[in-house]
Order: sequence, then structure tokens, then C-alpha cells
Amino acid sequence: MGLQYEGLQHLADISDDLIFSLNHSGCFQFVNASGVSHLNFSVEEIIGRHFIDFILPEEKTSFTRSFQKLIDSDELTTFEITLIAKNNKGIKYHIRAKTFTDEDGSIGVLGIGKNLTKTRELTKKINELNAKLIEFQRLLEIEKSRSKQQASFLEELNRMKNEFISNISHELRTPLASIIGFSESIASDASMTPEMRNEFNTIILEEGKRLSKLINDVMDLSRLEEGEITLNKTNFNIVRLLRDLIQSQKSVLESKELVLNYELPKEGITIDADRERVLLVFSSLLDNAIKFTHKGGRIGIFFQSLYKEIEVIITDTGIGIAKKDIPYIFQKFYQDKKSSKQGSESGMGLIFVKQIVDLHGGSISIQSDVNQGTTIAVKLPVKIKQQ
Repeated sequence: MGLQYEGLQHLADISDDLIFSLNHSGCFQFVNASGVSHLNFSVEEIIGRHFIDFILPEEKTSFTRSFQKLIDSDELTTFEITLIAKNNKGIKYHIRAKTFTDEDGSIGVLGIGKNLTKTRELTKKINELNAKLIEFQRLLEIEKSRSKQQASFLEELNRMKNEFISNISHELRTPLASIIGFSESIASDASMTPEMRNEFNTIILEEGKRLSKLINDVMDLSRLEEGEITLNKTNFNIVRLLRDLIQSQKSVLESKELVLNYELPKEGITIDADRERVLLVFSSLLDNAIKFTHKGGRIGIFFQSLYKEIEVIITDTGIGIAKKDIPYIFQKFYQDKKSSKQGSESGMGLIFVKQIVDLHGGSISIQSDVNQGTTIAVKLPVKIKQQ
């Protein structure tokens, strides 16, 4: 049998490609075992059979033309063909073939077939892996960005924490200084009139209450964050609570010449919530609106009954909050520099508001513009129908 020499046999045995030789009629003279294993045939089942026996029927005509062209030419010929495996599965091959002259002078064909189906499957897997690699690289970049943001956030949080501690220290020192100063005056001035002594005692009492409230606020905030405070829920009329709150602030509004507009429903709406803490939420928001609105400004309170929840909107024409500061307004160590100059509050009011609203399963949102005013919307769930 032509072309069966030791070197070719060894080369064919180590190759995964289909290596074969055909006689001038197109029948297999030689084929490597590893190559035909992809077709599930043995070498013995291939040798002596015509190449066209293994070709997909609809491709036999084109193969005949290619084979004849190959026989008539001395050039390297390439073509693609689908071979039928033993299990009738079609496998696409890229064939590179060239004629040769055997020892007896007959013309044969030597060819190498590369399994395109396997190659394409591997290419598909490579493309999928490349796509996953690109996705992984993107995720890695996102994680890097997050790490940088987290580091920046921690730095900002640490800075705000230091500012918060500084502010709290200042708030503690201020009433303490008043208490100590007026107490020393009372103790050292024997000639002090009863009227002045009473006045100093009143100041000491007010500063003591202020100091006590500040300490309680800090402790309550810690207890809220630790989950140690539970809600004392009762059924109460939220509309009446808001009307009472507005009434209690009339004198303050008049002293600052502020115009208050409000729209509340005539009918009562009962909710299941912690009345005292809900009152703290809206009194804190109204206090801030009054505190940070200039003389002659306007404040509005609007009420909406929504599906399974109520919404209370408090708006003002005050000093406002910078856009860049709004994302941090409910954070523990945040205090707006503008607002901190307006008064002596510790800046923890909105922290309590957010914590209480969250505990009730509600939500709070804020919109603000510097020197234009602030609008805060609070939503609380309603579990009981209108009365």
C-alpha cells in the first residue's frame, strides 16, 4: 500500500487531525486512528472505502468537482466538507490536500482534515470566556471604584465624626459655663438683690434643662441605633396632632412675623404609631423650618391621604441646604455649617426624625436650594381606615 512508511505512521499517530491518503479512485489507502476516532470509526472500517461514502449527500456533487480539480492539478487544494460519523452526526472539516505519485507511478491524494466543528466549539468557548473575562474586568473596576468610594466615605465620615464631637463638646461647655458662671456669681456676691438672684437661678435652671436634653438626645440616639428603643404604638388622630402642633407654635411664628399656610383634612385620620415619637418628628421639622426661615418668610404644611399611607409635607422659604450636602443630611455625624451658625442646636434633630420614620416603616425625602428654602416629605403607613 502506497505511502505507508514509518515516519508518516508516527507523525499520524500523534496528530489529532484527520490524516489520510487516497488512491487515484478516491478510496482510502491510509488513515490515522486518532483522526477517525472523531467519526467513531476504526481504521479497519475506513480503509478501502471511497471518500465519498462518508460525505453528506447534498455535498457529494461539490466534492466530486473539488476532487477532480485536485487530480488534474499539482497545486495544494483546500475545501470544506461535512463528513458523516458512525452515529450519523455531521462533522465539518477543512481539508488541505495535494496529489502525489506512488512508487508504481499511480497518482494518489494526501490530505489533512481539521475538525472545524470541534474548532468552532472551542472558539465559541473561548469567545464566551473572553466575554466573561471582560465582564469580570468591569466588575473588578467597579469594585476598585467602590473601594475608593468607601475609603473616601470613611475619611469623610471620620471628619464629620470629629466635627460632631467638637460640636457636642461645644454644646456641653456652653450651658456648663453659664451654670458655673452664674452659680459663682450667686455664691460670691453677698450684695446681690433677690430679683437678680432669681433671674440667675432661672438662667441656671434653663441651662441645666438644656444640658440634660442634650445628654438625653445623645443617649437616645445611641439606643435607637442599637435597637434598644421599642415603639409604643397606639391608635391616634394624626390630623388632630398636627393641628395641636401648629397651635402650639403660633406665638413663635408671630414673633418672627412668619406666614404659615396649611391644608389639613377636616375629617380625622387614625394611624397606628408611637404618638410621642411621631410628634417629635413633625415638631422637629417645624422647629427647623421656623428656625432657619428669615423674618417675614413663609412656611407651609400640607397633608395627603394616599393608598395605605399618609404624607405630610413641610416646606419653607429659609436658608436651604446645598445640593452636595443633601445626601449626608441624615447621617449621624453631619452638621450643616450654615445651619450650625444659626443657633445652638446639636444638629441631631434630623437623625432622630429619620430613625423614627424608619422604625415606623415610613420614608422621608428632602428637596432644597440654598437661599430658596427646603421641602421635606414624610410618609407613614396607615393601618386603620378613616373615621
